[in-house]
Amino acid sequence: MPTRAALRATLGLMAVLPCAATPAFADTAQPRWELGLGAGAMSFPPWPGSSHRNEFVAPAPYVVYRGERFLADRSGLRALLFDSDTVSLRLSLQASPPPDDDGDIAREGMDGLDPVAEFGPELRWRLWQADARDLQLQLRLPLRSAWSVSSNGVDSIGYVSNPALALDLHENGWKFGIGAGPVFGSTDYHDYFYGVAPRHATPSRPAYDAEAGFGGMQLSTTLTRRKGRLWAGLYLRANWLEGATFEDSPLVRSRTALTGGVAFAWVFATSKTLVDTRIED
Repeated sequence: MPTRAALRATLGLMAVLPCAATPAFADTAQPRWELGLGAGAMSFPPWPGSSHRNEFVAPAPYVVYRGERFLADRSGLRALLFDSDTVSLRLSLQASPPPDDDGDIAREGMDGLDPVAEFGPELRWRLWQADARDLQLQLRLPLRSAWSVSSNGVDSIGYVSNPALALDLHENGWKFGIGAGPVFGSTDYHDYFYGVAPRHATPSRPAYDAEAGFGGMQLSTTLTRRKGRLWAGLYLRANWLEGATFEDSPLVRSRTALTGGVAFAWVFATSKTLVDTRIED
């Protein structure tokens, strides 16, 4: 069976730079596939609400595949179920950074958090696009099933959704994206991060059962640049937990959470076959 460290590294590679807010505007034909290799680093709290931070550095593979129904790039894996000029429906896969909460006193004596993988459908509706097709506004409506991943297997931890308005800009090789909206989670999802079982209760950490519903607000932004064979990207995300259903959990030590990452990659191989794509969103 894979070790906990190996699983952390595997999911960490998927989450070094989650550029979900930055599509690539395709105004010329592009290779069907591209391969590269680089490195990335992230700084993040073990869970939103923690007062501690983790740092993670790992090799970062650069893989792009542009199929008619299947796409893979820095935004993750996507299977297009339906696509029109304004609306698309897809299946997507995401992974959270691998947390290290072993030294966090807030969870002392509790079961450790495992990396989390999420997948599910996402509806995207293009509300507006500039005539030059270099600027667009989208409404994104995802619903993902979440699973904790450990050396003992995978376990369902409920559902999460973060609908957002997203603005994307492509200018002179730079790609910038920003998205904002609320986060909602199921009871199991919130309880995984914020629940305290009676056996783990202490005088300073009372037992707590989390509830489903509003999980705060989220703002994410990405900036990427591709020049020749060199690719670089920056990712920032902020969460505000004010008003969240679990705000009074003893595991919420901070009502703001910042996540940031940077990655670089050298593209060493590309397909000779070119494909015409409208927008890789």
